[in-house]
Amino acid sequence: MSSRSKIIVAVVGLLVVAGVAAGIGLQLTGPGPKVDVSSVQVEDLAVTVTTSGRVDAGIWADVYPPSAGTLDTIQVEDGQQVASGTVLARMDGKPFEAAYLQAQSALAQAEAQAAGVDQREPTSSDVTAARAGTDAAWAQYESALAALEAIGDGAPSSTALAAAQAATDAAYSAYLSAKTQYDYVKAIYDTSSSPTPSLEASLTAAEINMKQAKSAYLAAKSAEEALRNYDDTAQQAQLEAAVDQAYAGYLSALAQQRQVEGTSVSAERSAAQAAIEQAREGLVVAEDNLRKSTLRAPIDGVVVFNPTGAPVAEGSVPTASEGTPVTPQSAPFTIMDLGGVRFTAEVDEVDVGSIDVGLAAGVNLDAFSERTFDAVVVTVMPQATLTPTGGTVFPVYLAFEESTSDLLVGMKGDAEIEVSSVPGAVTIPVEALFDEGGTTFAYVVRDDDTLARTRVEVGTLTETRVQITGGLRPGDTVALSGATELVDGMKIERAE
Repeated sequence: MSSRSKIIVAVVGLLVVAGVAAGIGLQLTGPGPKVDVSSVQVEDLAVTVTTSGRVDAGIWADVYPPSAGTLDTIQVEDGQQVASGTVLARMDGKPFEAAYLQAQSALAQAEAQAAGVDQREPTSSDVTAARAGTDAAWAQYESALAALEAIGDGAPSSTALAAAQAATDAAYSAYLSAKTQYDYVKAIYDTSSSPTPSLEASLTAAEINMKQAKSAYLAAKSAEEALRNYDDTAQQAQLEAAVDQAYAGYLSALAQQRQVEGTSVSAERSAAQAAIEQAREGLVVAEDNLRKSTLRAPIDGVVVFNPTGAPVAEGSVPTASEGTPVTPQSAPFTIMDLGGVRFTAEVDEVDVGSIDVGLAAGVNLDAFSERTFDAVVVTVMPQATLTPTGGTVFPVYLAFEESTSDLLVGMKGDAEIEVSSVPGAVTIPVEALFDEGGTTFAYVVRDDDTLARTRVEVGTLTETRVQITGGLRPGDTVALSGATELVDGMKIERAE
């Protein structure tokens, strides 16, 4: 390179340096670039956990079949609003009816075997009374069951009414028998100068059985009157409750019978009685399955047809339909109460420890971008779930504190849960905080619009605001980061 060329390069280099220096000088002394600024504020600083989630039904009920079978008829449509008790579907009843008849036959056989044992082994009066009470309670259960079965098929037939009356008459006869037994023992007790403990126990047992038989008679009579005053809508739940109550009464009478019998019965008698109890339990299960083969809505709400199998070749997932096989492990229907929706937030495992029931939250949904819904934490689930990307989250349920009539199940959004608050905190935007070499600072805007790099001490940090514990005072103005690189002493123009 010639000496002339070297001189030209040197001059160009000086000009570049001079230009850079001039540029810096203009930044320090000229009008300066426009920069966003913010004032140092005193406020209550809320520390929040932000998480995504979706709107779910807060109240729902799955409808399961009582056992494996096939849906015979479906009487509602997917998405239909139904009331509690509405028939959703009926399963093929033939297997259930066969099981019910088989259970009845097994009970009759067990009772016949027990009767043979009774003929060979006479029982005492108190045992007889206890058994009469058990039989009366069972008659009450059968009467209640007959009433329920009759109402399930519509208005009661003359046959059903006759059966109910017969059950009432049988219960009344059992009551008269128990009362006669009680009067007999009572007469012996009253005429005895010094009643023995055994006689006192017999009198107590006879009195209990008389009262149970009377209760069974009154229940049977009530069931008969219910049939004669048939009401399709009002009596379904009442009669189902009567069946459960009658069966509970039978179990109570059976317990009393066992207590009275004690160890006085023979092993053969105990085995026969156990066979009767087992057969009766089998009959109850068979009857319950037969009754529940008619699937009903347990609550008011909207019917949702659930998947009932793997996707077919075209990729669609089959839902409940006539002829679909179902099992007790999978609910073909779900009833959702859309008036009680909630937001299910997926909280990361590193944040869930700070979430407590009762914390306030704000929910922003994609469908309502301009609106924030107030909510509160009601449940923190202890069982984690995995996200599609392999992350670990915990479901946290938020209850909305305002009307949710516009919300639909499945709407997605975000929630901000306020986990703590710093009252009276001195704060600046996070855009006003800078860090260099481990030193935290902000640029204070002087009255002459020049910047003063000021070291600050930081307290609580949120996604948008920073607590300043030292270095700034309320009312100070700080510059915000942006496209322009900020320099100590630099002159700026405050952006409006």
